[in-house]
Amino acid sequence: MAKAAPVELLQLTDLHLPEQPGTLRRGQDAEQRFQLALAAVADSDADLLLLTGDLTHHAPSAYRRLVDAVAKLPFPSCWIPGNHDLPDAMAAFPALNRKWLEFPHWRVILLDSTAAPNGLGGGSLAAAELLFLQQQLQDANDKHCLVVLHHNPMPVQSAWQDRISLGNPDAFWQCIEASQQVRAVVFGHLHHRRDERRGDVALYCSPATAPQYRAGTEEPEDEPDTYLAAPAFSRYRLWPDGSIDVSVTHLPTVE
Repeated sequence: MAKAAPVELLQLTDLHLPEQPGTLRRGQDAEQRFQLALAAVADSDADLLLLTGDLTHHAPSAYRRLVDAVAKLPFPSCWIPGNHDLPDAMAAFPALNRKWLEFPHWRVILLDSTAAPNGLGGGSLAAAELLFLQQQLQDANDKHCLVVLHHNPMPVQSAWQDRISLGNPDAFWQCIEASQQVRAVVFGHLHHRRDERRGDVALYCSPATAPQYRAGTEEPEDEPDTYLAAPAFSRYRLWPDGSIDVSVTHLPTVE
């Protein structure tokens, strides 16, 4: 008997779109890098595109460009804010402001981790957001759960990034570990790939479409490896049995 088809999700994260297209970020064109990634996923038969924060770099007009761009895709999109986003500007596009999505064997839960900013780039889950997560997990019944947020919910052995990680990870993990249904946590923020596990829960961070950072550094350093420095996106296949296949695609470097 053929294996049932999985739910297929794509993740683009940390776009850092500028107010004016063509403006350089860390010497590179973030808009061009995003368009390259978008073109790479456009012919996919995915079920959903996840846009996991830092979608613009404090640039209100860029949300309209982003919304118009993803509207051309043959599958729906949804987003969450990051520390460089403007939630009031995002609120003008309610179709992308989904909080959870339901599939035959899976529930995808989307969280806002930008409360109580620490002034450096870190953020937290507000009390209401933690209550929402708890309720979502309780209501999921027998479905597998995928939890999505922007900030990394654990240390990553990169001193400057650990200073801007999720501000209340203990409260987050208390919710996650009280449930038997969470299979994975997906996030962005790091601008490089990271896969690990905490008990039975997998953690997946996708590289950015904007310029990438080198992992494991005291202060921010651009990724020196040409392959890893390229814009990238992640693909997740969520199987009915709760297993997940993950792949990351690095695109040709933008000249």
